[in-house]
Amino acid sequence: MKKIQINAADFSTPAELQEYLIEALSFPDYYGRNLDALYDGLTEVDEATKIIISSRIADEENLGEYGERLLAVFETAVQDNENLELEITE
Repeated sequence: MKKIQINAADFSTPAELQEYLIEALSFPDYYGRNLDALYDGLTEVDEATKIIISSRIADEENLGEYGERLLAVFETAVQDNENLELEITE
């Protein structure tokens, strides 16, 4: 199983996080670098993948509201793609 670790402290902007996800999830060049594109990309993942993300991504000192929306995208995508597993840590 492929594992993707997302540490809140590693990203200070949504753009930094999006660049990391492009590489970590092998998204294509045409990936849109936004949350809608992230959902689309996650639902197309065809290998068993576990995403481990800190709930602190949504803290104000990290990505705030964008982080909240990001967590919601991951939660929805996991429901829609049986190849994905999500672990939200402290």
